[in-house]
Amino acid sequence: MTNRKNEKDELMEKVFGKNAPNRSISQEDIDILKNNPLDNADLSPEWQSIQENSKKLQEQTQAILDKFTDADFEQLKTELRKDFGDSLPIEQQAELTIIHAQEELSKQFTKIEEEINKIVLSQKDYVHSLVTAFRRPTVMGLQNSGLKGCILVVGQKATGRHSSINLITKLLAEENIINIGEIGTIDLVSYKGKEDENNFFQDLYTASNKSQVIVFDSIENIAASYLPYIVEMVSEGQLTLSKRYTLKERQLVETQTTLAKDTIKTIGFKGKYLIFISSKDTDKLLEVVGTNFINNMSDVIKTNKITKEDLLLIYPVKAQEFITKCLNNLNVSLNVDDTIKDYLTVNYLERENVAYLNNFFDKTYEALAQYKLQNINSQTTYLTMKYEDSQIKFISEDLSTNMEDYLPKILEDAKEEIKKELDNLVGLDEIKQYVLSLEDFYEAQKIREKQGLKTTEVSKHMIFTGNPGTGKTTIARLIAKYLKAIGVLSNGQLIEVSRNDLVGKYLGHTAPQTMQVIKSALGGILFIDEAYSLYRGSNDSFGLEAIDTLVKAMEDNRDDLIVILAGYTKEMKEFLESNSGLASRFPNQIEFPDY
Repeated sequence: MTNRKNEKDELMEKVFGKNAPNRSISQEDIDILKNNPLDNADLSPEWQSIQENSKKLQEQTQAILDKFTDADFEQLKTELRKDFGDSLPIEQQAELTIIHAQEELSKQFTKIEEEINKIVLSQKDYVHSLVTAFRRPTVMGLQNSGLKGCILVVGQKATGRHSSINLITKLLAEENIINIGEIGTIDLVSYKGKEDENNFFQDLYTASNKSQVIVFDSIENIAASYLPYIVEMVSEGQLTLSKRYTLKERQLVETQTTLAKDTIKTIGFKGKYLIFISSKDTDKLLEVVGTNFINNMSDVIKTNKITKEDLLLIYPVKAQEFITKCLNNLNVSLNVDDTIKDYLTVNYLERENVAYLNNFFDKTYEALAQYKLQNINSQTTYLTMKYEDSQIKFISEDLSTNMEDYLPKILEDAKEEIKKELDNLVGLDEIKQYVLSLEDFYEAQKIREKQGLKTTEVSKHMIFTGNPGTGKTTIARLIAKYLKAIGVLSNGQLIEVSRNDLVGKYLGHTAPQTMQVIKSALGGILFIDEAYSLYRGSNDSFGLEAIDTLVKAMEDNRDDLIVILAGYTKEMKEFLESNSGLASRFPNQIEFPDY
């Protein structure tokens, strides 16, 4: 022990003594220090004073740096270059490297924003906020949860929410800012209750393994039992599974044995972006998801409502996309005359909806495809599309035809068959006249549309009142088939349900269950028998939830869904009086008399 102390003392004299600068340090000396680390007692007062002064100098330097502005730093760089040229000290080189990297990153994000604005039109403020949200972790680092970002995107349908997220993910991958340009999508409407839990976990696991950007659609329709999972994901950056799972052929398989190896206990999302999309504003969404969810969002952004002026800017872009599609897919070189824009101006501007514009070009493409099939040749077909004589026409050098000639025809045979079924019903003369008058009304709307005139938006929803056995369900089925035949409904099916089919058995189950029923009826008629049973007083929260979900779905799908409520006359009257907003959505009330 004494020998070691003497060795250490001799080494101290060698390193810190008066003649230290003239002495060399051997490997043996270094080994002594490793085995006998220095402490404060070993240091001379002079050396301790140097340490204290060094600490004060560091504090003073930091104080100066805290007051240092970007302009001061630029001036310092200039002065250093005068003294040292480009051979700066290592610290300055590192600092400049970081600054250069941030400048390059800034250029990349600026480029990405410009590219998105070329595709997602009239949404510059929203696009800038979206790009900022994706850039945030490159400046601020990861969130406490380990996620890159939790982004809530709200806004109306057909305003570019999904297309902008798909595009920015693709562009980020192209710029090597993220590794994978594929999005993982989770549609929260698809998971209603415990029976869907395994599918939910599997979809999450697949998305987390293949994507760095995961989109959760329809967050406003999430079942209450799934909300805690979402909150855990955004607050912890992972989801703890409630059951034991193993992986078999890339699929999660539930296991009951505790002896299973390599069980999966969590699904991780750290280092990823979680995007939540909603058509509800934040204040309304808060009622569904709660403050815990909202507070974990790194960014909340909203798309702008599309105005008439915006749509005028969007039209030429959509038209050019359509022209390119026709040339590439159909070998049709199309000139779209300005009369088409004039025709559309009256129609789609009144609706302020890009979806209507998309539907018009889809319908026209369908007609052009049929035109090409009837005039097959290997050469390019040159056509002009023009609006004249209240018709959209395809004009070639030697032929002019109406676009409607190439669209699917109304099923005349089906109409006649339905009319015969109506005639065979005993009585119900007023109701029969009402059904047949629907064709005249919708035909008038089509004529007005062809002439570029405004069309009337009317509610197609109905209420049938009367006693059982008076033909309410039979008439509803005939109306579905008839509206399909005259082109008002796309499918024409009748989905007949009652309260038990719409109202769930536990909290949070009703809205998803009701939405599932509504989805099955899209393109046809949803017939709710004994509809008054949906409302059993102000304390019936389940029934009220079903009604609220139904009313919203009617609004969102008004072009391809008809809801018919049926029931006893007295009970239906009381039902409508309990909710004035509900009554206004069913202007067509038909009484079925007893035979």
